[in-house]
Amino acid sequence: MKYPLLMFALFTAIVTSAQERGVAPVTNPQSKIRNPQSTYALVVGISDYQDEQIPDLKYADRDAEAFANFLRSPAGGSLDGDHLKMLTNELATAAQISIELDWLMEVASEGDRVFIYFSGHGDVEAKRLSQPGYLLGWDAPSKVYMAGGAINVRDLQDIVSTLSVENKAKVFLITDACHSGKLSGSDINGAQLTSQNLARQYANEIKILSCQPNEYSIEGEQWGGGRGAFSYYLIDGLYGMADGNVDQSVNLMELGRYLQDKVTTEVAPQSQVPMTVGNFTEKLVDVFPEILAQIKERKKGQLQLFTATESRGIEEDVLAKADSGIVKMYAAFKQAIKDKQFLEPANACADFYYEILSKEPQLERLHASMRRNYAAALQDDAQQLVNLMLKGGFTEKTLKGTTDSYMNYPEYLEKAAGLLGPDHYMYPILLARKYFLMGYLAKKAPEKKEAYQKALELQPDMPLAHAYIIYNYVGNLDSALYHFNQATELVPNWNYPYIILGFYYFLRKEFDKSEETFKQGIALNANNQLVKYFLAKTYHMQKKYELEEPLLKDVLASISPGVCFPCATQQLSEVYNNTGRTNEARKLLEDLAQTDPSLENLIPLGWFYLKNDMYEEAEQPFLKAISLDSLHARYAHANLGLIYAKTGRYEEADRFLKKALLLEPDNVKAIYMNYAILYSRQNQVDKAFEYVEKAFQEGYDYSGQLHLDVEQEPFLQPLRAQTARWRALVEKYYPGQVKD
Repeated sequence: MKYPLLMFALFTAIVTSAQERGVAPVTNPQSKIRNPQSTYALVVGISDYQDEQIPDLKYADRDAEAFANFLRSPAGGSLDGDHLKMLTNELATAAQISIELDWLMEVASEGDRVFIYFSGHGDVEAKRLSQPGYLLGWDAPSKVYMAGGAINVRDLQDIVSTLSVENKAKVFLITDACHSGKLSGSDINGAQLTSQNLARQYANEIKILSCQPNEYSIEGEQWGGGRGAFSYYLIDGLYGMADGNVDQSVNLMELGRYLQDKVTTEVAPQSQVPMTVGNFTEKLVDVFPEILAQIKERKKGQLQLFTATESRGIEEDVLAKADSGIVKMYAAFKQAIKDKQFLEPANACADFYYEILSKEPQLERLHASMRRNYAAALQDDAQQLVNLMLKGGFTEKTLKGTTDSYMNYPEYLEKAAGLLGPDHYMYPILLARKYFLMGYLAKKAPEKKEAYQKALELQPDMPLAHAYIIYNYVGNLDSALYHFNQATELVPNWNYPYIILGFYYFLRKEFDKSEETFKQGIALNANNQLVKYFLAKTYHMQKKYELEEPLLKDVLASISPGVCFPCATQQLSEVYNNTGRTNEARKLLEDLAQTDPSLENLIPLGWFYLKNDMYEEAEQPFLKAISLDSLHARYAHANLGLIYAKTGRYEEADRFLKKALLLEPDNVKAIYMNYAILYSRQNQVDKAFEYVEKAFQEGYDYSGQLHLDVEQEPFLQPLRAQTARWRALVEKYYPGQVKD
């Protein structure tokens, strides 16, 4: 957290004019003639202070580096080493800062522009009646600033007055001075003592402050990977994002409005309102359209981040005055957040502690940051997941299909949105992510489609929802292509929509289009192994095993060490099995199950045995999978029911198929076909026909492309022996597919 103490003290000293102080401006008869409108700058950023009693800051040096990079760009004047002096951390001693300030007075002349940027600690000398303000250099001694290592802002005032009055330069003073922890003036409200002078203007000075009196300047990882919100949007605004009237320049009024809009919105529910002082029509920079276009393109489709913010300074101050019991509970609250114990256990979770602490008067100054950081923690894992999806990556959970650990994410997102409230900019975004993940986790297509549609109602430009909803328009190509185009327009270099559209064609059995689309995705990102895997599946359905096998081997070889991709391994085993290398296929699956005897590896091994009529071997993997997790052993009950039906264990078959109907609702068409086999085996032909029809009603794939090929199933021969009845049933649900 950054505190504006110094900047207000600094401004007080500066706006107290030389005339008011009875000091005559320094004359310089040897004025130099230079190219008008040259720009000079001193940029200072200190995060790591030498004195251990001065708390280190987190991003002050990075903020300074970012501002210096702006000045080095064409938009900032393309400043070189002769025009820009940058001091960070141990280089930013008080002596060196003074030397560079003196340099500015030497080089700046009439018409020149001078930038002084400071990001670091600011403080007042608590023991002195006048409480002068100081900029703390890297070598400042704790609490005794007049001993050296700090710049007295009254001295700085003389320098700024000389630059603006005598040298007649345009001076831009930008301060993001921070107060964190127990500094000398932390208890005396130094900022408030000088705030009445903030609006006073002197000569040619332009002042840009990170926040108002009594506010902290917020910083966190969501801004540029670790920056202050003020610094981040200051630079964006100067590059042209603040150009409200699109006249290819940014004046002080436009920048002030942009900063107030962006910073104030982004840091909520905490409070930070940047300030600008000076001639509001003053042009600050020209906008370079090509640079601005690059910035906008980079932000296009970018995931809206929401993270915890730093609050060290105020937190230490508040807790130092709180009762020990409150301090202990606050520590438990923070630990529960760290351990991700948000809603459980009931009396020892973050939510339990928050409800108590948020009503505690002793912590009133922390309530806003508590609310924000709790909300940020609740949505963090979900944000990381959707961010990974947006980058086309995958987690081990998605590779293994074990996404049940994501089931709490929608609830967490709803809770986070509720904490922030409907007026917060993240409210609709968090709810949109909630519905997107509900769709992602839903088992049935109608539930998925409804959830994705709700997500898009809340956030129409959500690329993930546009991409994933494509699956739900298998019968409507126009709608599928609309959402594909929306997703790729939002994130042009994202290849995941190509994966989904390719799989869309795959489901429609348009394998030529599927193959073409997957290849387009590979062209966008050849390192994405998921698109290669799906291209391999397309080859698999066309029995192009010679093309499929090297792709799968490449996928498995390219996966990060220690990451398992069972689906690719299982598919490669199918290639071996289908090309007469049964022993290789079996070994591949057995090795996988032995290395990692989890549900996702045991069930494919059991299925392999089942397909190869190895019923005795098939039984054990399915039983073991159920023993590990009976609720989530995917299709294990249905497959055991099939095994027992084929081996004459009819009562056991019926018992497991009944459980399958309860636990595997997305597999109902296969379960019905297994029932048909069970009744066919018992010569209950009418009952068997009843379940075949149920399977067809549920969309069972009669062609055998994706499921068990009923035409090749010997246990259904008693049904097909009744040729007319069989043909009529197939023709009813699959016209034109009756085989002679």
